[in-house]
Amino acid sequence: MDTQQLQNDKLNIIHWISELQDYSVVEKIKAIMSKNKDVSLTLEQKNAIDQAFVSIEKNGTKPHDAVMEQTKKKFPQLFQK
Repeated sequence: MDTQQLQNDKLNIIHWISELQDYSVVEKIKAIMSKNKDVSLTLEQKNAIDQAFVSIEKNGTKPHDAVMEQTKKKFPQLFQK
């Protein structure tokens, strides 16, 4: 999603919320908002992310197609229909 589309979506959501008359929906939105503030990473998760960034800087990344090919070979059962 590009930046302009994101801005348009946010404005549409703001407008929609401003027109709400249903208290239960407002309460659900408030619950979502407070939940997002409480999200935090553990030290272990932060360290794992830092290690991933170091690995990317050292070794670069692999193309998506190559990763998918390796994944299909290693886990063919996940790609059966």
